[in-house]
Amino acid sequence: MTREEAWLRVARECPRRIIGSLHRCGEYHHGTSTRYPGKVLCCHRATALPPGWQPTEAQQLAWEASDTAPSAVLAAADAVS
Repeated sequence: MTREEAWLRVARECPRRIIGSLHRCGEYHHGTSTRYPGKVLCCHRATALPPGWQPTEAQQLAWEASDTAPSAVLAAADAVS
């Protein structure tokens, strides 16, 4: 899967229909939470993550394809888990 295809998957799953470039630049990221099971959460980088937050499969693939998994997001997710 190419980087563009991976980010396109993120854009397609976005419940807020935010443009893909804001996801690619790290402004928004997708995850799921134990508090909201089965829902894709589109979180702004400045907001607190809900308990049990984990990146969605599409978000994880996009980060891996771009080699840009933001350590701040993952550290915040570990802090609330």
